[in-house]
Amino acid sequence: MNWYKIAKKLIISKECKDGDCYPVSGRYMMDHRFSNPNLLLVHGIVTGQGKISGIQYDHSWIEDGDMVIDKSCGRNLILPKAVYYALGNIKNIKTYNPEQFSNMINKYQHWGPWEL
Repeated sequence: MNWYKIAKKLIISKECKDGDCYPVSGRYMMDHRFSNPNLLLVHGIVTGQGKISGIQYDHSWIEDGDMVIDKSCGRNLILPKAVYYALGNIKNIKTYNPEQFSNMINKYQHWGPWEL
């Protein structure tokens, strides 16, 4: 299976002007943190493709081992981490385990970003 081609088509085909990655990723973490305590909430800098090629922006997603879960903008992307990071040219990440996530939500009272 050519993950890269499939992922690129899925990522570029879905546009989302308002951006909901922080609340969507945060809610996913809240809903699954007890059933899967190995999840990580990730905040990072992504470089856009397609119409936003070259533009850098903050983004949030979930990591479960070597897989990325991105539910932002109505997507349901579940991709190998290496493919996701290559497609997004991702830089400057900050990860939060369930306990750290809870602490940051309590401290800042919003979904993020917190430390980018």
